[in-house]
Amino acid sequence: MWGFFDSRRHHNGNAMPCTHSWAPKDCSLVFLLHKLPFFLLLFVFLFYFLYTYNLLFSPLRSCLTSTPTNADAADGDVLRLASYTNFTASISNAGGGNLSSLTPSAGATGLQHIVFGIAASAKLWEKRKAYIKVWWRPRRMRGFVWLDEPVTEMNVSDPGLPELRISGNTTRFPYTNRKGSRSAIRISRIVSETFRLGLPNVRWFVMGDDDTVFLPDNLARVLSRFDHRQPYYIGSLSESHIQNIHLSYCMAYGGGGFAISASLAAALSKVQDRCLHRYPALYGSDDRIQACMAELGVPLTRHSGFHQFDIYGDLLGLLASHPVAHSSPSTTSTSSSPSSRVPRPALMPFAASSTGPSTSTPPG
Repeated sequence: MWGFFDSRRHHNGNAMPCTHSWAPKDCSLVFLLHKLPFFLLLFVFLFYFLYTYNLLFSPLRSCLTSTPTNADAADGDVLRLASYTNFTASISNAGGGNLSSLTPSAGATGLQHIVFGIAASAKLWEKRKAYIKVWWRPRRMRGFVWLDEPVTEMNVSDPGLPELRISGNTTRFPYTNRKGSRSAIRISRIVSETFRLGLPNVRWFVMGDDDTVFLPDNLARVLSRFDHRQPYYIGSLSESHIQNIHLSYCMAYGGGGFAISASLAAALSKVQDRCLHRYPALYGSDDRIQACMAELGVPLTRHSGFHQFDIYGDLLGLLASHPVAHSSPSTTSTSSSPSSRVPRPALMPFAASSTGPSTSTPPG
């Protein structure tokens, strides 16, 4: 091998010939061929390093980061989107839909102003319904569990569960993603279907999976700091860098739950069915909702209280290091890992999935 890399030269400037009989007389070409893979790998490494650096340290222009603190929003203060002042008026002038929830109402946002839409499937219902009973408060909260098929509780009501409903037929919508499930279309329409029920005095529609554990009081406290008459799409990303790269860095992940203001739900209910026809290749329900939000011009408002928990292994270290786990109850929902099948709401923020890593669409 030394014959290939010997750079000694004769006094006349010509390259010293290789000593091996099977090597060419001039080793410069062989030298370049041996170095080419090295330079190629170096280029790929530098490109990936610069891409990752830019991704991690550049501001997300299309996403809003809004985590109210005592420094920028005291209790009673309401955050508003200045660029959407006339959004409610434009929704009303467009006609159609039930806009009764957009009328201003006095007082801070409480549980009575929030309607939950829970995505579930008949296949996993017997296992997952226990998670809902952990956080659901009968007679104090409003919400619906949306299923793909009837289950036993639809004939014999369970007071510890929200009202059960069957999702509308979605066979008219195209779905071409080979790795996903058509249930993504059904689940993505839950907010719109819940809005069309016409419930009075609704300020927020909160979406979650059947294994999402909410801390309702914390959730209501956080949502009270946002103006429900403006278009808010509030949620958080996945903890997995790979998930965010594969799906989106500007999408609310449904395993940790997300909230949509009443004004935005009104707009979404009008355009979503047409929107779904334009994105048959998307994988799950969350990216379909985000695509429709993009068409409406509404970015994600990120809040760290929603936890997707795409994490494998023991969660003890993450939960113990959570900045508000032991000091301030300012968070909303959470999800635990495969090794932790029992929800632990005492340490959770305000919303999270409780059966571990997911792929933005619950089974079913």
